[in-house]
Amino acid sequence: MKLEDKMSRALKIKESNFGKNIIFSYPNKTLAVTTTGNDCSLKCAHCNGHYLKNMTDINEIDEKIKHRNIDSFLISGGCSFDGQVPIINHIKDIEVLKNKGYKINAHLGLMDEHDIKKISGYIDVASFDILLNDETIKNVYKIDKKKQDYIKSYEILKKYTRVVPHICIGIDSGQIKGEYDALEYLETQNPDSITFIVLIPTKGTEFEKIQPPKIEDVIEIICEARMKFPNIHINLGCMRPRGKYRKQLDKMAILSGINNIVMPSKEAIEEAMNIKCNIQKLERCCVL
Repeated sequence: MKLEDKMSRALKIKESNFGKNIIFSYPNKTLAVTTTGNDCSLKCAHCNGHYLKNMTDINEIDEKIKHRNIDSFLISGGCSFDGQVPIINHIKDIEVLKNKGYKINAHLGLMDEHDIKKISGYIDVASFDILLNDETIKNVYKIDKKKQDYIKSYEILKKYTRVVPHICIGIDSGQIKGEYDALEYLETQNPDSITFIVLIPTKGTEFEKIQPPKIEDVIEIICEARMKFPNIHINLGCMRPRGKYRKQLDKMAILSGINNIVMPSKEAIEEAMNIKCNIQKLERCCVL
C-alpha cells in the first residue's frame, strides 16, 4: 500500500473513533524536573546528558514555582549503570508535591518492583521507553540489558500504575529497527495511549552528525500504530527535530490520524484547520 493510501486510511480510522477532535499540547504548566542534576551514568549515544541541562533540579522546585503557573511535573533524571532513574531517593519530595495536588508523570527507567510499588502511590502516570531490539540497547544505552528486561519492567509497572509507552523512532543512528516489534508487543498489552518521539541528532553526542529517520518512515510507523490501535490516543511528543523536518512531519501526522501533537508547528495548525478539525489546547505534558 502506498504511503498516501495508508495515511488516508489511518485518518479515516481516527475520525471514525474520535471525530474531528485533535489536541495541541503546550506544556507550560508542567515543570520538567531532574532528580540527578546534570549527572547521568550512561552517557547514551543519543543524549549524553544534554537534555538534563534544560530541566529544573528537584531541590530548586520551590523557587521555580514562585514565578510560574505550575500544576504538574514531569520527573526524570539521569540513569544509573543498570538503567534505573534514581527517583526513589526523592520519594519524600514527590509525596509532598502529590499531597499538594500536583499531577505527576515520572520516568522510572528499569526500576525494580520493590521501588515501583513504593513510588506508585505518588505518581499519576509513568512514561516508559519501549526498547525491543538488543542491538539498539547495546548501541545506544550501552548497558548489559536485553529486550526482555524492558518487557519485564513495563509489565511490572502496569501492575501498580498507569503507564504510557514511548517509542523513539530512529533512536539507533536514525535507523528503523525495533519500532515495529514494539507495536506488535504492545498489541498484547492494551495500552490506553502511545507516545511517539523522534531522534534528534544532538550536538555533543555520538549521533551529532547522523541524519534523523526519514519523515516517510516515521509516518509509516504512525499509520501502522493507528491501524493497530484504532481506539487509543496516539501522541507525537515534544522530542522531535525542529525546522523544516518538524514542519513537514507535523503536517503529515495530522493527516495520519494523530490525536495529540506537543508544541505543533504553524503548518500543523494550518493543516488541522484545513481539514476542519476541532482543536483543543492543553497546557500539560501530553500523557497527563
